[in-house]
Amino acid sequence: MAASPQIMGVQAAGALPTVRRLIVYILFFTLVTVAAIGASGLLALVVDPGQLAGTDRTSALARSIAFLVIAGPLAMLLWRALSKRLGQPAESGAPAWGLYLAAMYATALTTASTSLFSLLGTLASGHTGGWAQNFARALVWCGVWWWHQRIWRNARITPRVLANLPGILGSWYGLVVGFTAVAFALSALFSAALGTFFPAPSIGSPWWTGILAQLPWIAGGLAVWWWHWVRRGMGLVRGGFADVALVLVGVLGAGAATLGGTGYLLYTLGNAALRGPSLQLLSPAPLALGTALAGALVASLAPHWFAGRLPSTLEAGRQVVSGLGLAAAAAGLGVCVNAALAALAPPLAGDNTQSLLLAGAIWLVLGGLTWWRAWRPGQPADPRARRVYLVAVFGISAVVALIALLVAGFRIFEFLLDPDRLASGLLDSVRAPIGLLTATALVSVYHFVVWRADRTVLETTDTQRDGALESILLVAGGDADPLRAALAKSTGARVRLLARAGDEYQATEEELVAAIASVDGAGPRIMLLIDGPGSVRVIELE
Repeated sequence: MAASPQIMGVQAAGALPTVRRLIVYILFFTLVTVAAIGASGLLALVVDPGQLAGTDRTSALARSIAFLVIAGPLAMLLWRALSKRLGQPAESGAPAWGLYLAAMYATALTTASTSLFSLLGTLASGHTGGWAQNFARALVWCGVWWWHQRIWRNARITPRVLANLPGILGSWYGLVVGFTAVAFALSALFSAALGTFFPAPSIGSPWWTGILAQLPWIAGGLAVWWWHWVRRGMGLVRGGFADVALVLVGVLGAGAATLGGTGYLLYTLGNAALRGPSLQLLSPAPLALGTALAGALVASLAPHWFAGRLPSTLEAGRQVVSGLGLAAAAAGLGVCVNAALAALAPPLAGDNTQSLLLAGAIWLVLGGLTWWRAWRPGQPADPRARRVYLVAVFGISAVVALIALLVAGFRIFEFLLDPDRLASGLLDSVRAPIGLLTATALVSVYHFVVWRADRTVLETTDTQRDGALESILLVAGGDADPLRAALAKSTGARVRLLARAGDEYQATEEELVAAIASVDGAGPRIMLLIDGPGSVRVIELE
């Protein structure tokens, strides 16, 4: 990569402020956390003086006072200095400031909400143990969260980089908490329904207390999600980490819960049908059904959330679903091979071949159908859009194959060094890694064929587009993401954005296209450096 000495000098000079900011914000995060811990511990001792006695009370009181008295004033003094510096665009535009605010915002929100929901849940179920600690922790950390959300909303000092990260983390955290509680509440309800068919002695609290304990988590988690997603407008944010979080939680998390819960439910029901229904065999079914339903509820909202997103985000979501199905199908195939090998050897203890084969068949069919629907084999696809997916499949397959080979090799050498062991014992010990190797080999062969075909298409396309731009590194200030998207659409190249502090470092799409056209013989990879309004430099990258 070729760059001018001026750019290298700017990067070298920027190293010291970056390191200084990282140290300061890590110190500030530590001070605020320690002060909050001290304040919550002291408040808990005040509201419930009888929770500790003797030496324990003295130690807890001394620790809380020390944390609060030492860390609290230091945190406030450091914040006074930081708040003055954050008025400068260079400081508020630093990534370290955005990372700190998002980290502390998420920490305070998580601690305050979980403490509050736990307090309300235990009280609703008729228990009062630990209420003082939960109450104090919820109150203090709620204050920390309120302070940081006011900072986030302050236009003068709000981060210019990663500005929406606190709200994105808060919205998805609330959704995960709410629907996890929905899964547990449904599990308690289905367990009660199952108890009507298989009566058992009731020990402890009534079944409905479990549902009451989950209601604060459901209502609170969904309220947190609504406040960020709707009230703070995080549902309208497009691109960047917003799309990544949508794919990770709305597709990967919800898909894994739906697929995993459904598969385990089918296995539980099938196993009970083979061995005879009983409460012991059917006891995992309520949680599996609750998890599958909660995941399906989140997945049903995904089409609405994906509306208006970039095509690359839609493709990433489809590939994640394909990966989930592929992993489930490969695991099922490996288990089926394991069960087939188990049938060739006399069992060492019990006979679980039928249950093993049932589990493998369920995951193979369920995962295979999911993969087929998402991957759509045989239909035309963009080779560039699935290169990362294919590399990820090869990488994961290599790791699985290596682990399976190590386990199989260990078992084989262990058998060779102890010849008194029966040959059937060797087969029984290596059948699991052999199943994984078989599934991994088939997956790798199929995707290698796809990769070779895509490579041929890409080579033909690149030959036809010889001399065209491949990638552009755009160095601009302010909110340049719309400019990046417009430049990518007009040039057809892959455009990466490198944020630069200062709103004056901006240009229009027409000025960027004109700058590219003014350079003859530019390579396929260039940098567009915006020096100021209407001033654009084109630098060829090697």
